[in-house]
Amino acid sequence: MTKAEEIAGFLEQNIDWERDIHQRAQWSGDNRWLVDPTFVRQARPTVEDLAQYFLAKPEYRALKLGTWLGTTDGQVVAQAVEMFVPPFYREDVELLVKALQLAASIQEKQGSQVAGLVALAAVVGFVVLVSMTARSQPV
Repeated sequence: MTKAEEIAGFLEQNIDWERDIHQRAQWSGDNRWLVDPTFVRQARPTVEDLAQYFLAKPEYRALKLGTWLGTTDGQVVAQAVEMFVPPFYREDVELLVKALQLAASIQEKQGSQVAGLVALAAVVGFVVLVSMTARSQPV
């Protein structure tokens, strides 16, 4: 399974926005409420809210889109989102791509912080070991 297919599978499992293809085609645009009083546009989350939602999911973390070595190529992320979202939902594609990239960036920073702490602990441990070894050596 390619990385794009893994991401598309994650989105399939975790995004459940309601879409009615027939209504979208028939009532496109922001003025549908003028003709159909029962229409209620579903609110979309912000990029930041969606990124935090992704980061809270263990399945997202398992994708490892952001590691201390870097983030997954944006083209792969866009390809995965387009596998999941039909092309006429352009605003959803843009929102999901930006949110996945933001979440990967946050995940990368968290990984870098952990890697930095591990490196710092290794240096401190080495210094302590050297100083203890130096003290135990007779002069």
